[in-house]
Amino acid sequence: MNLREYLRSRKTSVYHLSKDSGVPYTTLNSICNGTAEIKECRVKTLLKICNALGVGLSDLINDALPEAHPHYYIDDSVILNTGDLPRPIRSTIKELEEYDEKHDPMFFECADMLYMMADRFLKDGAIDTLTHDKLILKYPIA
Repeated sequence: MNLREYLRSRKTSVYHLSKDSGVPYTTLNSICNGTAEIKECRVKTLLKICNALGVGLSDLINDALPEAHPHYYIDDSVILNTGDLPRPIRSTIKELEEYDEKHDPMFFECADMLYMMADRFLKDGAIDTLTHDKLILKYPIA
């Protein structure tokens, strides 16, 4: 699956990937349109894309991006780079993914805990407002 198809399956756009990754829109658009070869990109650029999408480097350069699976509770349209988040939030997100996979209503209790952590980390300056807002949107409690 190429990058454009992958973005479509995740119900997001080149524009949003550009904002989330910091990679210029024109670069991403060229990759998606086939006018630029992804294998010719700088490693730094590839890593930014991978981090924003939450995929591995080999998946990206080999057009082996994973099929987006529908979540029960998680909003897949919200792209969030989890690699830069504090460890407690990453652990909670992993737990949320497990609850979501099992369609377990405990998801909502865990998401509520995530909100409290996100508020605290925002107050402490460990995350920014955009990241805080994306956490709230991606892992809804209702």
